[in-house]
Amino acid sequence: MEQKSNLKPQYYNQELTEFNQNLVTTYYQRGKTNLRLKNYLAALQDFDTVLEIDPQNVKTYLIRGYTYGEIKDFNQEIANYSTAIVLNPRLAKAYRSRGYAYGILQQYQQAITDLKQAVELDPNYIQAYFNLACIYHLLAQHHLAIDNFTQVINLDPQNAQAYYHRGNIYQYLEDYPAAIDDFTQIIVYNPDHAQAYRSRGQVHFQRENYRSAIIDYSQAIFLNPQDWQSLYYQGHSYRQLADYPNAWASYSEVINLKPRLASIYRDRGYVSGKLKDFTGAIADYTQGIKCEPQHPSNYYHRGNAYSFLRQDQQAIADYTKCIELEPNYHQAYFNRGVTYSLRREYHKAIDDYNLALTTKSQSPVIYNNRGIAYQQLKQYQQALADYTQAIFLDSDYADAYYNRALVHHLLENQQKFLQDLTIAQNLFLKQKKVKLAQRASEMIQQLDQGI
Repeated sequence: MEQKSNLKPQYYNQELTEFNQNLVTTYYQRGKTNLRLKNYLAALQDFDTVLEIDPQNVKTYLIRGYTYGEIKDFNQEIANYSTAIVLNPRLAKAYRSRGYAYGILQQYQQAITDLKQAVELDPNYIQAYFNLACIYHLLAQHHLAIDNFTQVINLDPQNAQAYYHRGNIYQYLEDYPAAIDDFTQIIVYNPDHAQAYRSRGQVHFQRENYRSAIIDYSQAIFLNPQDWQSLYYQGHSYRQLADYPNAWASYSEVINLKPRLASIYRDRGYVSGKLKDFTGAIADYTQGIKCEPQHPSNYYHRGNAYSFLRQDQQAIADYTKCIELEPNYHQAYFNRGVTYSLRREYHKAIDDYNLALTTKSQSPVIYNNRGIAYQQLKQYQQALADYTQAIFLDSDYADAYYNRALVHHLLENQQKFLQDLTIAQNLFLKQKKVKLAQRASEMIQQLDQGI
């Protein structure tokens, strides 16, 4: 005998619908929990189940799209948002989310189209304006980026990220007062925002307002003692003020935090040199070479330190290594030439000055130094030609006038000797080189007395 159901068909269908809805809610909530726990594959399985039961469930397409984004499957993410848009073409959140995903894929025009649609549907959609501003910033459309960050700020006056990004753009555009205003506004709302202090410090640094920069960097460091970048620029600021002991201390703190950062050893080595601690400078440059053995300036600066200690062979070896790594490093040729001159190896010095001039042909200093080498070799006409060229390139070059005067004296051309020496004396006085001016004056007096 056939068993009949006691339920009426309408009541049975209603009970089935409620059962399915309960399943949808259960799987959806479990999927959200898995998503929160970063169990992404399990979350996707739950959301798939929801959509098998209810293919029109818009919010599940949104959250499934977000989950695909978390595992960096951006094409599937976009596909889910697109389905949500088909089901609900006026859903601003779907356009915003798809625009964000297009942005990650660097499909910027599609991103802009979607984000504009999102704010058209919801003119108060803060996140959409923010994402749109970021896209314009990436496209170097800075004024459009500023406009959209401003819209974020109008809707949310305490949005630190919008102030921060807009401040960075103003800084890039060299609108420093506007940048300072934005970073200051962040600090007003959040006095513990270390990054805002560092960024404002950077603007002060760019404006050469080094004392204000130091104050901001110091506050950033106080709030975040691990902020090695603020320490680094604090050191640069002290260095610009010629406060070398404090610069050295800041750089040393950076080394404690970033011992493998090659550039910090060059910077501390430079400061050590300014403090006349050439042995310490050599140690720093040597450590920099260990971190970055192919960087030519490590060898160049260590060569300078060796030169100050009159360890000429080591200096020449370092300049030579620098040139090997960077054949157009004209300053290395020049300094090696100076070192050869100090060793009275004038022919080698001239060879290096010639090489330096191939890449720095308008340098009056190189011509002056080559003139000195020629003068020491008693090649006076070549010396005169070089001093004259140095003066042509820099009409206020007192040393070149003085040196040319000496050659005229050696050639017994007293009229030109007196003429150049007088010009040199006046330029030395103008440049506050008192001892050199006094020496030139004494020579003029001796000439007048017929000595």
